[in-house]
Amino acid sequence: MAKIENQQTVYCTFQDAPGHQYPGHPESPKRLTAIKAWLDNAPYPEMEWLDYEPARMGEVTLLHHQHVVDFVREESKKGAHEIEPSPSYVTRTSYQDALGAVGASLRVSRQILETGSGRGFAIVRPPGHHAEPDAPMGFCLFNNVAIAAADAVASGCSKVAIIDFDAHHGNGTQAAFWDTPEVGYFSSHEAGLYPGTGQVDDAPHARQRIINVPLPAFSGNAVFNTLMQEIIEPWISVFKPEMIFVSAGYDGHFSDPLTTLTLNTHGFFELTRRLVGLADTYCEGRMMFVLEGGYNMIALRDNIGASLAAMSGHDHFTDESGAGPGSLSDPGDLIEELKGYHNL
Repeated sequence: MAKIENQQTVYCTFQDAPGHQYPGHPESPKRLTAIKAWLDNAPYPEMEWLDYEPARMGEVTLLHHQHVVDFVREESKKGAHEIEPSPSYVTRTSYQDALGAVGASLRVSRQILETGSGRGFAIVRPPGHHAEPDAPMGFCLFNNVAIAAADAVASGCSKVAIIDFDAHHGNGTQAAFWDTPEVGYFSSHEAGLYPGTGQVDDAPHARQRIINVPLPAFSGNAVFNTLMQEIIEPWISVFKPEMIFVSAGYDGHFSDPLTTLTLNTHGFFELTRRLVGLADTYCEGRMMFVLEGGYNMIALRDNIGASLAAMSGHDHFTDESGAGPGSLSDPGDLIEELKGYHNL
């Protein structure tokens, strides 16, 4: 494994939202139980924990319609219940928890923008990338990464890019920036999974800006390495964002109960390492991750740890899951289709 020589501070926030839980639901505080200990004993000395405050109304409505904010607030007052059929749920704390996740994401992005460079990770729940401007859905209440990206543009960035490697398509993020030339969106996701969006030709009006990659099952590390080389790196070199935001969903790990993309922990390390290189080359080092999915507690801890290793400039990380089945599919035709469709 190649050593990374560029050790650097990684700004981090953490919210496990213990009150936001629903019986039997996979998106629960248990996901982050193994990570909470890092608050007192971080795995890498370059990690710097930041304090944060819940987002204010005007920050959330930078992206979401007012009626969505009102809906989440009023439904939360009713106590624990499902609010839409994916299923998404709320509890009495969910509105404040959703504001907290947005606030924690903004704290990291603004720290990076104010510093002028840097890397960061908002380790938060509830997640966000399915939440559309006019509706919460897919376990998501407010779209954390999209609000942070919109805030960056409002703060003066001429262009930003969002790279989404969650195993599910980020329909909410795509909808938020459907007609926003300042924001590029790339999503790799497992074909056929919820929410059923994210086809190659979803956004014909936004070629080279909105790129969807519906991957076959058992794609594994090798396919993601090819995506980086053949699609993501050429795209970033053309789009030239001033900051990269990452919807960091780790449900593509081979142990995850909801998907079959079959990456392993080393795959997430390598993916992050190459994203760090892109940010350093094109964005003066500005890049942040915001947590999305990942539903095996131990694998999630290790995968986040691997990404933090790559961000902070280390090549060692814990991996209790091992190698996994590897790449068992060949998406060569899909790669060529994408290159032609987006002129990459």
